[in-house]
Order: sequence, then C-alpha cells, then structure tokens
Amino acid sequence: ALRADIELTKKWTDIAQRMGVPLVRIFAAWLPADEPEEPVWDRMFGAIREVVDYAAERDVVIGLHNHNHGCVTRTGDDVLRILDTIDNPYFSHILDTGQYVGSPGASGANRDADAEEGLYNSIATSAHRAVHVRAKFYRVESGVEEWLDYPRILEILKGVDYNGWMSIVYEGFDAEPSATAVPKA
Repeated sequence: ALRADIELTKKWTDIAQRMGVPLVRIFAAWLPADEPEEPVWDRMFGAIREVVDYAAERDVVIGLHNHNHGCVTRTGDDVLRILDTIDNPYFSHILDTGQYVGSPGASGANRDADAEEGLYNSIATSAHRAVHVRAKFYRVESGVEEWLDYPRILEILKGVDYNGWMSIVYEGFDAEPSATAVPKA
C-alpha cells in the first residue's frame, strides 16, 4: 500500500507540474494499531524523501498536511520533526487549524481546556513553516466561529508574518447548511 501511495503522489506531482500548480498535499503516516510507532516513522521518512526528491526535480512543492485521527502529525512538534528530518526546500507545511489534538475536529466538541491550549500551542509551533492554511469552521451560526478562536489564530499567523493562501473548510454540516455557513466563515 505504501508503494501505491508513493506512485499516486508522483502521478499527481506530474499533473501539478503540467497544470502549473505549485503545491501537492500529502498526509504523513497512519499508525497501525498493532505496530510500534518508530518503525512507522522510519518508513514514512523514506517515502516522504522519495516523493519530495521527485517533486523537486519538477519544481513542485510537497505540502505536509497535519492531521490527527491516527496520523503521526498530532502536534506541531510532530510536524516540525518531519519537516526538519526531511530538510528540503521543496517540502513545506499545510497548516490545518482543525486537525491538531485539542481541536473539535480532532478531539470532538467536548475537549478540555488543556487539550484546547495544546491546539493553539501546536498552531504556534508550526505556523512559521506554513505555506497554506486550511481554516476550519464548525459552528458559525452567529457569524463568529464558536469552536476555534480565530482572533487568536490570526494573531499567531500575523506573528510569523504569514503571507500565504488561506482556504475555508466548513465541517459543521450537522449545525448549519454550507450554503449559509460558508459565507459567514
């Protein structure tokens, strides 16, 4: 399955190059329930190096998208470990505001204050390496996102002079239809 994922990433890198798209998104390794974590990291590093080297030859950047739910990029420190280990200018970070431990997307709406603080610490830890931000919205009926503190997130991004793209990702379908929620976001 890993070889197939590597080849699929290379295929989409070729397509991105032909289309003039500068960035291809990848996820890091998923943790099997029956395997220690370090061998998973070792395989992941080899696979990422292979696709980043391939992309560099085509002048396409590979963007590591942080994600929880069984992925190794649970925290900002995890993301930096991967970025620093690969250490290639064609490897960057796609920051997802709703996918670090402590966020409602990663932990559910009933998270505790310590977990929530961990979310903002992770965002602050990895923001300086971000080339794209996926701004998650969950509860925006009032016109203000209720589950994520966007004034705080935007201050973090301003503090690192972030000047990249930001996309809106709405995941509160159970609360409000996207047709009304996305314009509010």
